[in-house]
Amino acid sequence: MPTLLSALMAAAVLLSGCGGDDDDDDPVMQAPDPAVQGQTVFRYETFGNQRFWTDAMQLPQGIAGAGVTPLQALGLGLNVNVGALSDGTAQALLDALEQVGSGTPPEDTALGSPAVTLLLINEGAVIGVVPFDENGDRKPLGSDADYNGMDSLDIAGGDKVGVTCALCHAKTDGSVVPAGMVGPGSVGAETDGVIAGGLDVGAIFAAADNPLAYLPLLQLRFDALNGATIGKGDFAGIASGGTGADATAAARTYLTGTFVDGEEEKRYYGSTSFDATPDGIGNATYIPPFFRTDLAAPWGHSGAFAELEDFNNLVYTVALDPTSLLTADGRAFLNVLAGPVGDEIADRYEAVLRDTGVIPDGMAASDVLPLVDVARDDLAAGSAAGPVGRRVSQDKLDALTAYTDQLAAPPAPDGLDDQLVSQGQDLFTTARGEGGAGCAGCHTANPNEPVENRIIAIDTLYRAYGMPDVILDRSANGLTPIQNSTAGPAPSYDDSVVVLDASVRGEQRGQAKPLLLGLNTKLNYLHDGSVGLDTPAAGLEALLDPARGENAPHPFYFPGSLDNGDDQNGRDALVEFLLSRTTTN
Repeated sequence: MPTLLSALMAAAVLLSGCGGDDDDDDPVMQAPDPAVQGQTVFRYETFGNQRFWTDAMQLPQGIAGAGVTPLQALGLGLNVNVGALSDGTAQALLDALEQVGSGTPPEDTALGSPAVTLLLINEGAVIGVVPFDENGDRKPLGSDADYNGMDSLDIAGGDKVGVTCALCHAKTDGSVVPAGMVGPGSVGAETDGVIAGGLDVGAIFAAADNPLAYLPLLQLRFDALNGATIGKGDFAGIASGGTGADATAAARTYLTGTFVDGEEEKRYYGSTSFDATPDGIGNATYIPPFFRTDLAAPWGHSGAFAELEDFNNLVYTVALDPTSLLTADGRAFLNVLAGPVGDEIADRYEAVLRDTGVIPDGMAASDVLPLVDVARDDLAAGSAAGPVGRRVSQDKLDALTAYTDQLAAPPAPDGLDDQLVSQGQDLFTTARGEGGAGCAGCHTANPNEPVENRIIAIDTLYRAYGMPDVILDRSANGLTPIQNSTAGPAPSYDDSVVVLDASVRGEQRGQAKPLLLGLNTKLNYLHDGSVGLDTPAAGLEALLDPARGENAPHPFYFPGSLDNGDDQNGRDALVEFLLSRTTTN
């Protein structure tokens, strides 16, 4: 493996061509093709959430105050699109590379300068992080012809920073600095739709000056449940009452802290995970890919949304701006989901926003919130089309879908053994009763065909699920009761469906089937990312190994159990086939 130094030296040649205009990265380019418009939505559309991330969460203030350097940003899994860089910033990076080549430690160059991080953000080069000027206009990319080279990110002067889909669902091709060289982040040409592997969402949120502005999507200790909390490990939940400083410290502990599971240290809020559910439960789930979305359905890990546009609208109107939960419809949505716990979440959230000045003294929440820009606010609370009664532009949602539908699946990696791939395909498609693995009984055999639009019951996927405790009965609302499993080796496996489960649309409680494409780009498997090792192949091998036990999540192995002998060759073939899966159309 090349050293960091050699990688940075090789990058000098590539960086020398980073300046100037790049039509592929020009978000102001207009075209009649919806997919082209959808790229702009995917990469740059915030629907006004810069007001939440800057004024409420105070994320850019936290980044600036902490002095986050480019090296540290890459360590957090953030990715830098070189096509957005100005000539000046590209030159600064070139100078840093030359200094490194002369023996200067990288941290003593521009790569270790917090000011350069702010330049990268200001030029729109940090993928999924979008700067706006004091007039509310999105700033040009550093590579745009109208970029002002003397400009800077000036939060005190009214600049703001928002986030987009691309933060979690894009990386680069690693042509300048590949992932794994400095950290999970990369530098190169932007590649959309892939998982931002290693993105440390928890640590990024914890860096904000006011992480409590994200309270509904953090793990709470519920007064209405006699102090109960639901999440991974031993985290006691963020308590009500107490000081704001205590609550902020608890939030940062949840977002960055660890616990010991057996012999393994794990995060409460795992790497490469994001929690899009405003339920006060610690249920961050593994970030899914967003390519070839025409082949995947339903949406959300629990399959709560039949339509991709509805799922995307939830992300824009709730997950990226939870202040919508303090509208009348937002509160109604929380009550549909969780009854008195919903009331508690909303009341605590309003108190936090008042205490931190997001809602000024003497003003009603409705006077200043929500911050998200929507096209409609007349939908029924709890509806799939607008769970908080709001929906962003349908034209932009349609364009986004058109774009992600046609994003290509990653190609198969080089060097696969064709014979093993063929053997693995046979095992995948052959029923267990006939000596195969029987995977095609649930998963789509042909990668060019859509995933079957079906939800697999939670107790099928996790046999130890048993009869979990019912925490709150929501049957009057047509939903399944809130339950939490405490059984087996993975009691948090069901946390993502404890509240916002598939019964929202009348389906059974369980998990949607994943799109088995681009598996060579993943390090973790299952919706909670609970199975994974150092390489995609090793993670898949662990997933298929019956040594995990019959009560582990997704207990579908080859062979079916160790009682049948250890068929390592069969697992090797299955792994090789799974790594090879990509589309041909």
